[in-house]
Order: sequence, then C-alpha cells, then structure tokens
Amino acid sequence: MTVVKALPPPGVIHYPCQERVWEDKQKMKLSAAILFSVMSAAPAFAANWAPEVNADNLTAIEIPAPAAPSRSGPRDGQNYSGAEELLIKEFAITEISMNIPEPEVMSQTGFNNNAFCFEHALRLSLTALLEDYSDPTSPLARTLRELGALGNPSKADIKRARQKLMTVLNTPASNISLVSPYKNYQPQGGETVEKNWIFYLRLEGNSYWAIVDRAGGKAPYVYGIK
Repeated sequence: MTVVKALPPPGVIHYPCQERVWEDKQKMKLSAAILFSVMSAAPAFAANWAPEVNADNLTAIEIPAPAAPSRSGPRDGQNYSGAEELLIKEFAITEISMNIPEPEVMSQTGFNNNAFCFEHALRLSLTALLEDYSDPTSPLARTLRELGALGNPSKADIKRARQKLMTVLNTPASNISLVSPYKNYQPQGGETVEKNWIFYLRLEGNSYWAIVDRAGGKAPYVYGIK
C-alpha cells in the first residue's frame, strides 16, 4: 500500500525529526481508519460465517438415523463356510440371515459326545423342519393349519405347505442361529447345548428350535413357543 506523505500546514517551521513524527501521526490515523472499517464489517461477516444458535434453529437440524444393522446370508461369506455351502447346495436356501460363526462351530465340534459333525446336524435339523409336523407348534404344522389342512393332511397338502415354508426360509427377514451355551435363544424346552446341537430359527416373527441329539440316540425334532 502506497502512503502519501502529508506536509505540515504552511508557515510552520519543521525539522527532519519533526517531519518523521508528523508522518508517524498520519500513519497512525490511517491505520485507525482501516481498523475501524474492519471492525465495522465484522458483525456482518460473522453472521454469514456462524449463524446464531437458538431453540428455533436447533429444532430444524436434521440428525441422520442410524444405519440398519447389516444382515449376512449364505452367499456373503460371513459365517461358517460349511453351513453356507450346505444351505445353498442341498436346500437351495440362499437368502436367510445367518448367525453361525466358525469359532462357535469349532468349539462345539470339540465336545466329546458328538456322534457326527456339525454339517450333518444342520442337515438333520433342516430336514426335520421341512418334514416333521407331529408337534403342533412346529413351522410345518403351523403352515398346514394356515392352508386349512387339518387332521391328516394329504401329500399334496404337505407339498404345498413345504413350498410355502421354503419361501419363508428364503427371505432375509428369516434367521437361523447356532445356539451357544448359556447365551441368547436358549430353547423353551430346557434342552442344553452340552447334549444337543441346537438351532434357533426366527420365521415370520415366530421363534422355533431344532434339536439334534449329539449322541444320536434320539430323533431330531422341531418345536415353537407353546
């Protein structure tokens, strides 16, 4: 910035040192004027930079909703691979949500009373789910009732009920979980993980358990909340 040198009034005798003092005073006046201009503009600048916070504009702030928890199905590779492969290849179930972590499968595989592996236990559980309607609280028995097939259903009734149940199983809203000892989803009948492979299923908002005796002494069975 170029500063224009101001001269003292005519007729006033001055010396070099007085001229410097005069110049300094003129510079101080110019600086004060600039500072005043900046300070005057500060409120408007601040208003654009940071709006006033009050009750009205706080209520207008939109807070994003938390993201829905992600679901992992048989094709997502997030669960024990043996369970994913069995669901897809043997039962054509590809969309059900799963909670069958590999560390839990490996832990229960180490139980001394296992007569067969985890994969066969899961196979027996799903077979009972799709074929056994002896317990009136089982998914297949419930589906038969919904279709109006009471008493002794025909083969055609059972086929229709099984197809409908397969459709329910093939939705992300349905869930299958391997039950862990002393944790969530313990069966209503009091069966223990130490003696059984236990699978918890959530289908159309209803809870079911598939029970497979580890020692193989009892036939697998499925039931719901009584």
